[in-house]
Amino acid sequence: MKDKLETFIQSHRAEFDDLEPRPTTWHKIQQELAPVQAKKEYAWLWKAAAIVFLCISVGLAIERTMQTATNTMPVAQQTTKNPSAELREVEGYYTQLISQKRAEIKSVIAQKGLADVDLLEDMEQLDQMYAKLKKDLKKNQNDERVINAMIQNLQLRVEILSKQLRVLERISKHEKDGKISV
Repeated sequence: MKDKLETFIQSHRAEFDDLEPRPTTWHKIQQELAPVQAKKEYAWLWKAAAIVFLCISVGLAIERTMQTATNTMPVAQQTTKNPSAELREVEGYYTQLISQKRAEIKSVIAQKGLADVDLLEDMEQLDQMYAKLKKDLKKNQNDERVINAMIQNLQLRVEILSKQLRVLERISKHEKDGKISV
């Protein structure tokens, strides 16, 4: 069947070549082809827009995740990224203050020939508690409760030494005035 059609077309080829299509036919064909070409020209634009949208969405998701992680972080960790450095600074300050107060008290006690055994025992107990807290901090890195307890211990020691120094100064003042003899 295919051979018959082929032979027919070849034998009547001259008849097919002499006919021209109507001008409206070519015009209709061009109109049908034009939208297909226009769609292909803008396809890259849609792909680019989709990529930009995807990148922005991923960026916003990452930002939101990081913001959520920052909001759930304890306040002490939000203000400083290295709480152990802050603790060392606070510890250094209070240790220096405690050493200074102890030296003043020892000086006053040595001048007056006094012995303050109770104060030394209290300070020894606080020193032991502080050593335990330091061990706990090594086990529980950056535990805010342990850090706060350590700072309170240091503050308590400074307060006790300050009060004891005031008592010794009052005693010295009263001795100078002659009201109290020790």
